[in-house]
Amino acid sequence: MRTEIEKLSDEELLKNIKSTDKISSDEAAVLVERYMNVVKVKALTTAKRCPSADFDDLYSDGLMGLLKAIRYYDEKKGASFATFASLCVDTSMRTCVAKALKISPANKDDDFDFDSLQDEGKSTDDIIIDKEQNGEFYKKLGEILTDKEMAVLDMYLRHYSYQQIGEALGIKEKSVDNALQRAKSKIKHNLGK
Repeated sequence: MRTEIEKLSDEELLKNIKSTDKISSDEAAVLVERYMNVVKVKALTTAKRCPSADFDDLYSDGLMGLLKAIRYYDEKKGASFATFASLCVDTSMRTCVAKALKISPANKDDDFDFDSLQDEGKSTDDIIIDKEQNGEFYKKLGEILTDKEMAVLDMYLRHYSYQQIGEALGIKEKSVDNALQRAKSKIKHNLGK
């Protein structure tokens, strides 16, 4: 069965996912495996250009961007999945770099070009995310993550700040960060390898 899934194009895989309104672990794993090396290369390149940013953090955030792309991709927006996934990965890494520069200003590279993290030629329409929930994907994540990690991840993927997540869940920002890091690690080990 896995061999049959691996033969499908990205768009065919994602079309099947949308038509059944679920993301099976095999389908998600195939997409993650296809793009894992791209995420690694982007993380390595970015870490070399910005020493303040840690490779592991960039890679984890890149994988989170890839998962977001799988979840929110909409072929009706006109962009290919590869384009959309690249944009989501780049956006996640941009956030990671910005955080790293804020935390370690002594290492700040004033010439760091954030625009170099984005692919050229994309319009704003290409980055609009379809906000539909996908219960089966959440079910799979629910098997891997604790309730707290799941709640933090859900809000993080919807672009809530650490402060907003902490206030909503009644926890400190450090607890939000810890839960998110654990979630990223679990996802990386369960879906990223």
